Amino acid sequence: LSDVVAVAAGDYHNLALKKDGTVVCWGRNDQGQSTPPSGLNNVIDIAGGYDFSLALQKDGTVVAWGDM
Repeated sequence: LSDVVAVAAGDYHNLALKKDGTVVCWGRNDQGQSTPPSGLNNVIDIAGGYDFSLALQKDGTVVAWGDM
């Protein structure tokens, strides 16, 4: 993995924010927490929860996936 500007961890999954504004996830995915939504981009910050993940986009919107 290269061009990573931030990392975050959930309970059993991890996220990496890349310089190009995309997100890469890995680890447990039983609730979809490691599968970013299709087309997710322009991300400026990330966070991981128990069985969910969050991304803050450049326009101020928050995208969540997994079990909220």
